[in-house]
Amino acid sequence: MHFKTWILFVRTIISFALSPKGFSKYSLAGKKLFSLTFRYPDKSKHSFGFFLKKYLEALSCKRIAIDDTCHVYKQGDVFFYDNDSSINNEKARKGHIEYFLKKPVNGSIWKDKLLCYFSWGDKFLQLVFETLLFIFLLPLTLFVEYEGSLGMIFIEYIELVNLIKVVKKEKVKTLYYYSIYEKDSNISSIALQNEGVKVNKITSLTPLRFWNGIIVAADKLILCDMNQLDEIEELKNTVQVNQVEVWGPETISVSAGHYTNKAQYNTNKDVIGFYSTASYIRAMQGEVDHEFSMRNEGLVKAYLAEYLNRNPSKKLIVFPHPREKRKENQSLVEDHYNLYFKGLNYTLFESELPSSLCFDAADLGVAMYSSVMYERLYFGFKCLMMPGEEGLELPGEALSYICAKSKEELFAKMDMFSNYTVLEYFEKTGLKQSPFMVELLSNQ
Repeated sequence: MHFKTWILFVRTIISFALSPKGFSKYSLAGKKLFSLTFRYPDKSKHSFGFFLKKYLEALSCKRIAIDDTCHVYKQGDVFFYDNDSSINNEKARKGHIEYFLKKPVNGSIWKDKLLCYFSWGDKFLQLVFETLLFIFLLPLTLFVEYEGSLGMIFIEYIELVNLIKVVKKEKVKTLYYYSIYEKDSNISSIALQNEGVKVNKITSLTPLRFWNGIIVAADKLILCDMNQLDEIEELKNTVQVNQVEVWGPETISVSAGHYTNKAQYNTNKDVIGFYSTASYIRAMQGEVDHEFSMRNEGLVKAYLAEYLNRNPSKKLIVFPHPREKRKENQSLVEDHYNLYFKGLNYTLFESELPSSLCFDAADLGVAMYSSVMYERLYFGFKCLMMPGEEGLELPGEALSYICAKSKEELFAKMDMFSNYTVLEYFEKTGLKQSPFMVELLSNQ
């Protein structure tokens, strides 16, 4: 297994090096390996020191039992794979799949547990093949854009070897694969298919081209947002899948039961909801800034403050990001929003419930950019985004239409969208109604 996986990494990297603009699954998987990832801080993406650090981290991984890397509800058949083994995430992923399959899954495998070894024999082979990887990758540090991403390959190699071991032990036939934005998701799915496993990849709510522009080796691609359908044709060279199916947001098993009454959509037109990304906290923690600048969020908050000044009858509800809800950040969050909105008609939404269960608290949702906006749209609530005056272009005319590129456009669309009913909003913007919306409206 170690040799086979090592050869696969070498093959994908060489395929990309020889054909950087190629569209074979191996070349595309190699290209993804060299892309940015969320798994290191911004300061490490160009760091040779980080490359060395990851090599040493891989060599020093700990021994654990193979059963600690997965949760088996019933052996064999259908499992899912993700990178966050927390209880809440496991419950959400399990509920998401079972909501649409209408039957239980048999288990889960956790990427965040796979950096390990199961026996002394494993440890010896890891030392051998990690050293061979180091020799192979070291010259590439002179040419690649992100040494940090190159260093992550040391980790990803061990995780993939162990993933295959777990899949074989538990006799997994079909794997529902989450977190496909991870840069090793494509090489992993190639390896899984080579072992006879059916791989069904599940997207996030954001447009494919932001984080999931390369998707290969998927027996089925499951979309979480209706607007992603328009992207499949545009990305046909880099999204190579056998079948496409539309599901819905990952939280649907919890959220759907909350939005079953059309009366919930008759919200107060003077209430605006601002959905935070906690960009200022992310900046303090040094996170990688990928596709667009989080600094634009401060500008949106400043414009909202001006809008409230001009429209005293309007009320703003700030929906904090989960990071902002942490107890240790309470005073920081209060001070931050008081800088913008003190003395205006605003409130911080104080609830233990996730935002996905509170969409009806605001008539119009506003954000710089947030995946929760797509969730609002799925359940039939109005949205308006302002991802930057310079720039983030959302795919498709409908998504572009619900974005503002200037303060004047933001104010005009806030006035206009607030006056629309839900059906008028979807009709005039050209946004697709989700299966949930269609069924809700047909039952009224």
